[in-house]
Amino acid sequence: MEWQLLAMWMIVLATMLWFVRDERRRRAAVLARQARYFASPAYKHPRRFGPAPMTVPLPAKRQPSSLLRTDRAYFDKLLSQRPRR
Repeated sequence: MEWQLLAMWMIVLATMLWFVRDERRRRAAVLARQARYFASPAYKHPRRFGPAPMTVPLPAKRQPSSLLRTDRAYFDKLLSQRPRR
């Protein structure tokens, strides 16, 4: 019985260590990828490697002020068909 509990705790401990090690490796890989990008000549001197990309402003989102006529008609019909309590 004791050795089974010990085996379970060893499995849990090994899994936790494995997870922490993999997470550290993942973070290190992301950091290395970012370092390669920021150390590249294209990042340091963007104008030398071609024109700057054109940015197009996004249109403003339309904010509806109230319900549309069709929505209002639907809700009026729905409420009129509902039985009264």
